[in-house]
Amino acid sequence: MLTEFRLSRRLVVTAGAGGAALAALGGVALGWPWRSGLPDPADPRTTMEAVEQAVARLLPVPEITGAELARRLAAGERMVLFDVREAEEYAQSRIPGALRVPPAASGASVLAEHGARMAGATVVLYCAVGWRSGLMVQGIREAAAQAPAAALLNLRGGIFRWHAEAGPLEFAPGATGVHPFDTGWGRLLRRMTGG
Repeated sequence: MLTEFRLSRRLVVTAGAGGAALAALGGVALGWPWRSGLPDPADPRTTMEAVEQAVARLLPVPEITGAELARRLAAGERMVLFDVREAEEYAQSRIPGALRVPPAASGASVLAEHGARMAGATVVLYCAVGWRSGLMVQGIREAAAQAPAAALLNLRGGIFRWHAEAGPLEFAPGATGVHPFDTGWGRLLRRMTGG
């Protein structure tokens, strides 16, 4: 059963009975979990590995690790990077060269706008931890029997793992971190980076 909540320009879709949602979206406090099966990032026992495993289990799409992405970028492979986060998140920090795709965009609209750019390239999508980008990989795969990309991959662990492993980032002027928009996920990121 899917339940939708519309909160201050954001649509949250949850699964399970009651459709509980993430705390503090758009100023509205809702109970954890916002997606059944993902661990609570505010819990000090939650590790990034646990989040990555949950995302991979819930969204079984092809993945690429940050180390493999870095290696392939350094080797000059033709890659297209899509940042599947909100505009404020993208403005704060992003992997160099990444294009923003709104998380609410349909796979069909992404193909319509970027299909020519994707043709023959390895396409990597990322978000904060891999959930939104995994959903987008699914959406693109469902929208086209044969996506134009040579490969369509979700970055395992998202920009959090990339940042924790010292992957290069572009920061907005005056940015104070990679992703300061949610308290719970911010705690997980601080635990990962020792910050």
